[in-house]
Amino acid sequence: MRRQIEFTISWTAIGKLLLAILLAYLLVRLWPLIELLLLALLIAIAFTPLVNCTHKHHWPHWAAVLLSAVILFGLVALLVIILIPTFTGQGGNLIQSLPSLRDRWAAMLPQSGAVRGMANQFLSSSAFGDPDALLKKFFAILTVALSGVVQLFIVLIVAIYFIADGPRVYCWLIAFLPRADRRKLDGAATEIISVVGHYIVGQFITSALCGSYAFIVLALLHVPNAGFLAIVAAFFDVLPLIGFFLFTIPAMAMALTVSPGAALLVGALYGVYHLIENYFIVPKVYGDRLRLSTLTVLISCLAAGILAGVIGVIIVLPVVASYPVLERYWLRAHLEPDTVEKHGAIDRQEHGAS
Repeated sequence: MRRQIEFTISWTAIGKLLLAILLAYLLVRLWPLIELLLLALLIAIAFTPLVNCTHKHHWPHWAAVLLSAVILFGLVALLVIILIPTFTGQGGNLIQSLPSLRDRWAAMLPQSGAVRGMANQFLSSSAFGDPDALLKKFFAILTVALSGVVQLFIVLIVAIYFIADGPRVYCWLIAFLPRADRRKLDGAATEIISVVGHYIVGQFITSALCGSYAFIVLALLHVPNAGFLAIVAAFFDVLPLIGFFLFTIPAMAMALTVSPGAALLVGALYGVYHLIENYFIVPKVYGDRLRLSTLTVLISCLAAGILAGVIGVIIVLPVVASYPVLERYWLRAHLEPDTVEKHGAIDRQEHGAS
């Protein structure tokens, strides 16, 4: 005897499915805009302490917004004025000098052996033989970067609007939630803002210190293109772990044109700074707000880089660092009773008591 099985799907379920498909489509199509908004939101959150300080001194809100705009656009304009001429000038000179650098590096290497073989394979690449082609690619990339400056200013403008109208929009949106959820969201939002604000300000400070230190070291050792290499160091300092190798290897290679001892000294001094940054500067700058293990940082950055590129790497760390806040306020009821306490004990053991 055959059994007949019927599946009944309500119009409500169909409507929800279609709505989910529509939201997924909009997410994919609007992802560039979402990235822009997230960057602007991170910048606006970084200015929250300044805005709160002006409010404590009874300044009008428009004055706080104006002060934030002046500081933000002033810093960006100063960086653009300093960085772009240095990057274009010294970067172009470095590429044009690649053939002579290849000959100087080759003369310093052993005449035979495995090291010589690997060096010959590397130095025989087209970049060293035809610097004009690489120079064209460099300026093409620079053109794209300059077009990104326009997007940067759009991000800054949106960030100013977040600073001006963000609190009002937040209060308007939170009114849709039940009262119990409003209290939880208020508490979580306060802690998340603190985490994100510490990250943005801390990253700016650590990148500036890294670039300044690199420039001083390279200038004292008379390494060519010190300004360009310092900018590279400041930029790649944003990337945890792997960033250190990405700016140390080029600096050592350029220092090798001065002498092998200068290259070794650059590597040693960069290594010393890396240790100081990890064990002294970062704890002082970030405090206990950004508690992330090295493995978490590595996996998060790799995943974000694959999915969203450099912007994803910039965004992912404060987002991941906000997880403990979400766990305490929103996920506690869905986890084992002692999960939050155990996670907190592990954090205190690793990073010290808050």
